[in-house]
Amino acid sequence: MKMKKMLSLLLVLVLSISMVACNSNDSNTTSTTQAANNQATETATNAPAESITLQIACSASDTSPGAVTAFKVAELIQQKSGGSIKVDVYPNAQLGGDRELIESTQAGSLAMTTLTTAPMVSFIPELAVFDMPVALTDLDVAYEVVNGAFGDLIKEKYEGAGFKLLMIVPDSFRIMSSNVDIKKFEDFKGIDIRTMENKYHMAFWKNLGANPTPLAFGELYIALQQGLVKAQENPYATIVASKLYEQQKYIVNTNHIMFLSTTVMNKDVYDGLSAEHKAVIDEAFAEATEFAFAEGSRQAGVALQALKDAGLEIIDLPAAEYAKVQEAAKPVYEMIKNDIGPELVDALLKALDDAK
Repeated sequence: MKMKKMLSLLLVLVLSISMVACNSNDSNTTSTTQAANNQATETATNAPAESITLQIACSASDTSPGAVTAFKVAELIQQKSGGSIKVDVYPNAQLGGDRELIESTQAGSLAMTTLTTAPMVSFIPELAVFDMPVALTDLDVAYEVVNGAFGDLIKEKYEGAGFKLLMIVPDSFRIMSSNVDIKKFEDFKGIDIRTMENKYHMAFWKNLGANPTPLAFGELYIALQQGLVKAQENPYATIVASKLYEQQKYIVNTNHIMFLSTTVMNKDVYDGLSAEHKAVIDEAFAEATEFAFAEGSRQAGVALQALKDAGLEIIDLPAAEYAKVQEAAKPVYEMIKNDIGPELVDALLKALDDAK
């Protein structure tokens, strides 16, 4: 009897030891598994973002404000992403002219393109709001307007066409160069001036009493040389680069149409980026916007000085005479409003009024 009792106690002891051992083993296994899971989570969290390569192209020369900014953006993005995003820049129309670049970006075969708003009007008709003559006449005010609530409306129009607007920056103005001295509003009357074949631009010059003559840009120098036209309108830098100043005597600071430089990305490409990469892109372009604004102003100043050095007289119309120019432009606002609707026209005028 005693022997049976001792065997029973021994069996209980063995089973107890086995259970303790099993429980200890389960605990160790659970701890090991949890540690492995924690390590995997930590590794995934700290893992570098997948490396990608994006392209940005423009039709302008590699020394233009847009191209210079594109190279700056590429540098910023690579730095801020720790090298996980590389951006290849293609200036000088290497990948095509403006229309080809827009179409490629819209299709997603090109990630980004840098260009002015003008060629985008064919894809986003509402951008004709920027053809409102003598509406945006101050670079600082324009910078505030396009990067505020009005700029948000513009971004919506881009997104509706399949683009992500990453940057919009006032760059320079179309101004008038002429062989006729312009000191007052009446002096515009009868001047043959080369313009783009843009109905809003042409209507503006007609309202000033001038004779707008659309010509291909490549024909402009000879047309001025032969006296077929007496005047033309382009930014300072274009007048210098194309040597149009050789055939002109006066620069009239009409500031009638503002150039706005933009960079757009295919919206699906942007939406497909990781949150980390989106943040890098957004931050880089926010910084590049300030750089682009300064670079555009710098280059415009250099070009203006070159025109002065070439002997051209620089004319700023008296305030009373310029007010007449602004009044003559108002019927064009109604033309644009009739074509694209009142939303953006009224919003721009309100934003400009609020900025005063």
